[in-house]
Order: sequence, then C-alpha cells, then structure tokens
Amino acid sequence: MRAETTTPAKTAGGGQPGRDRVIEALVRFSGVGREPGRVPAAAILPLRLFLGVTFIYAGLQKLTDPQFFSPTAPGFIGRQMSGFVHGGSPLSPLLTRLAVPHAAQFGALIAFCELWVGLSALTGLLTRFGALGGLAISLTFYLTATWTVHPYFLGADLPYALGWLTLALAGPGLYSLDEHFFGRVVRERAAALAALAAPARKGRPTPKPIPLAQDPVARSAFVRGLGAIATGVAGGGLAGGVAKLLTPNKVFAHPGSALPGATAGGGTPAAGTGGAAAPQAPQAPPGMTFLGNVKQLPVNSAGQYTDPASGDPALLVHMADGRFVAYDAVCTHAGCTVEYDPTQRQLACPCHGAVFDPAHGAQVLAGPAPQPLAALEVRIDTRGNAFARGGAGGAPAPTRATGNNG
Repeated sequence: MRAETTTPAKTAGGGQPGRDRVIEALVRFSGVGREPGRVPAAAILPLRLFLGVTFIYAGLQKLTDPQFFSPTAPGFIGRQMSGFVHGGSPLSPLLTRLAVPHAAQFGALIAFCELWVGLSALTGLLTRFGALGGLAISLTFYLTATWTVHPYFLGADLPYALGWLTLALAGPGLYSLDEHFFGRVVRERAAALAALAAPARKGRPTPKPIPLAQDPVARSAFVRGLGAIATGVAGGGLAGGVAKLLTPNKVFAHPGSALPGATAGGGTPAAGTGGAAAPQAPQAPPGMTFLGNVKQLPVNSAGQYTDPASGDPALLVHMADGRFVAYDAVCTHAGCTVEYDPTQRQLACPCHGAVFDPAHGAQVLAGPAPQPLAALEVRIDTRGNAFARGGAGGAPAPTRATGNNG
C-alpha cells in the first residue's frame, strides 16, 4: 500500500495568486536570511553605514550646490557630461543624444537616486533593491567620471560598485528594517517547507504552509514595508527640496576677468556705438590670434579667453613673479572649468576639488584629476599685447609648452 503524499494547494482557502506572488517575491528578495545570524551583523553593518552616509551626502550635495543646475556656472552638470564625452567615455553616444540635452533633469535624477540608495543601505529597507541601484549608479560613474583615471585603482567609483555588489549578495544582516518586517515570515516559511520536505512520521500529519496572501504576519509585514518605503521616499524628497530652497541662488565662484581690449572669444574688437570707432587691434603674427592687452591684468590674477585652436575656455595667469602662463581651463578629471584662486595661487576645479599648480606646469596638487592641465602658447609683445596660437591668421597649431614667452 502506497503512502499518500500531501502537496499544498497554491490557492488554498481562496487565496489570491497575483498578490501572493508579489508578496512572495518581495519577501524572498528582502535579503533576510532563513536562519538568524546567517549574515553576521558586525561584518556587514560598517559597509552599510559607509555606503548609506556617503550616498546621502552626495545626493544632498548635488541638490544644494548652486552651480550644479546653473547652465552658466563652471560646475554645471551639463559641462561635466560634455567633459565625459571629451574624455572618451564608452557612454558618449548616450550622453550626447540623451543626457547632455536634458542635463538638469538627469542631474536631479542622479541626486534623488543617490538619496534613495543611501537611505536603503542606511536603514536596511529593501536593501538588495537599493544595492542594485547603487551598483548601477557607481558603474555609470566609473564609465564616465573616472573612466580617464589611470591606473584604474585610483578612481573611487569601481570600489563603490564592488561594495554595492557585496551588499546585494550578502543582504542587510540582522540590524535592518528588512529583518524587522520580513525576518519572521522568511524563517517561519522556511521551517514549514523543511518540515514538508522531511519524511512524514507515522501518526503525525504533514504540515501545510499557509499561502502568503492569507498569512496575517506576512500581510502585516508587507503593509508596514510599503508604508516605510513611502515614508522614506517622501522624507528624502522633502529633505532634498528643503535643502535646495535654503541654498542661495547665486553662484559662488572666483572668475577671472576678461583680458582688456579683447572680445569674448578673442579677436579684433568691434566698432563702438554712436559712430565712435574702437581702437584698431594690433596685427597678429601668422597662425596666432590677438587676445588683448595684459598691462591692466594685475599681478596674481587671471584673465579669461577662449582658446582659438580648440575652442576651450582658457586662463592667462599673471604670476606673482611677473611671468605669464596660459592653460586650458577644462579640468582633466570631469571637464569642469577651473578657476584661479588668488589666495592660494592655484587653479581649482569647483566640481570635485582638483587643484593644479600654475607655477609648475599646472601639475596636479590634489583631487582626482589624472593629469595636468594642457599648457597653451601665448606670446606677449613689448606693448603688452597677448597673442594665442591658432585662429584665422594661420593653421591652428596648439602646443603643450612648459612655459610662455613674456
């Protein structure tokens, strides 16, 4: 005589299969172990705290940075994206066609996603979902912002990606909202399934797991989890909005003045209004473009101009020792426009903190920039007129000079 086996019905008692599957997927992917202590809390908690605090800070920093959303500011997210394209990012086609034309919207999306994954890691709520989001953000940054950093281990985004991957594989551990909401459900169902798979003892009935849609503990955990998610999203959005409102709208920067006697992009000044003719620009040497006159450019200051060879923003720095040096103002890290800081006598990037030394070939002093700024050739005659290499006077031929004629 064959022993009868009992199989649980999928919808016993009038359960609802659709909702049952949703709750089942949510509970199974919550990251809670089937046994208490399966993921040591002491091992995973430091990683959660670091990733959570770091990404919340990064999101709030973007939302409160007055330059990040200002198209005229050196730290505008659109300029950074254009710099990624200029640096040869593998995602250049997507950046050019999709992200750069809608730079402010994508910048806001990145900031709020950083807030979301940070809150997920910090609270341990839907940790694996948040970890996958953090992994996607970090890999995107690796393929754009730090793609030009060599060797690769000097960039921060790839280690962040591996940290998120570790969290996605390990789960949140005991000290998490996932454990609070779903821990009991996962372990009770695991025990019931184990008992069901074990050989039935004589005289002892085989237990039947309650469908999740009918399990009061699971339903309560599901509702509380949704409430916590909604509260976290609303709280993060509110915090970001308040922080943005409290941030001054003006852009804080130390822009250099334009070179006296030059137009915005260099070249011959146009005639003035009212019939008064502007002073005639001096004749530029072959292959060079007139920038302006440096006699009114004070010592320890910088004049802005557009490099006629590349079209990039550039700076002509009047050093404290009287020398003049010129550099491409596009940061070699992420493409932001660097500025001259007269207090430190350095060139500083307002986006990620790269610092360059103009007195020594714009060598990198600090920050994530992988290489110095490109030196540009500028000639200054005895009358103080400055000329840059490139332009209509001849074929553009920019050079990476270590010094400039003074």
